[in-house]
Amino acid sequence: MALLEVCGLRAGYGKIDILHDVDVALEAGTLCAIVGANGAGKTTLLLAISAIIAKRAGTVYFNGADVTKLPPHALVHRGLLHVPEGRRMLAQMSVEENLQVAAAVRGAAGFASIDGLLDRFPILRTRRNVPAGSLSGGEQQMLAIARALAAGPTALLLDEPSMGLAPKLVDEIFHIIASERANGTSILLVEQNARRALAIADRAYVMERGRIVLTGTGAELLDNREVTAAYLGT
Repeated sequence: MALLEVCGLRAGYGKIDILHDVDVALEAGTLCAIVGANGAGKTTLLLAISAIIAKRAGTVYFNGADVTKLPPHALVHRGLLHVPEGRRMLAQMSVEENLQVAAAVRGAAGFASIDGLLDRFPILRTRRNVPAGSLSGGEQQMLAIARALAAGPTALLLDEPSMGLAPKLVDEIFHIIASERANGTSILLVEQNARRALAIADRAYVMERGRIVLTGTGAELLDNREVTAAYLGT
């Protein structure tokens, strides 16, 4: 069984179903990308997996256990961390305090990891006493990822980490993501920049209107003419 396996997932808002029997698998130590047009259901998929919105049908397995009915905080304690679109900082708290809140999930081990995270994100060290709400968009995205890492994830769900960032910062964010995958963290990446996501993905899925319509390795989808025409702008 994959580290994270989603089977027949349905979810939505109000009376409207957004996801229709979605199957996705994330193998341990790999990066899996979910690409598709705006409104395809990519963000809804991550929200349903992490129990932020209710599942209407289907099953989610994580690390060999059925976690379908677990609440978000229980998933965090099991090592499934969601970095949502929009970063959602604790804006009035400092950078370091944001990290401490996340690290508290692991107690002493979490707090001990903070200094190492500041080494990995040098800009955050220089801004450690600054309110998180005053950071630039790129700095906030780095803090969002660092905050998730402070909780000791086995798997990360990353939602649009490059959104709204300048090209240089996009490069930096993708370098961080690839580095974290190399360190052994499994990553499920939702990303509008399909070309960049597929370039680093071990496996990838294309979503349309709440359904998985294509899957393959990242390289295979990069070479697929239909994917290229629809999502890569060429």
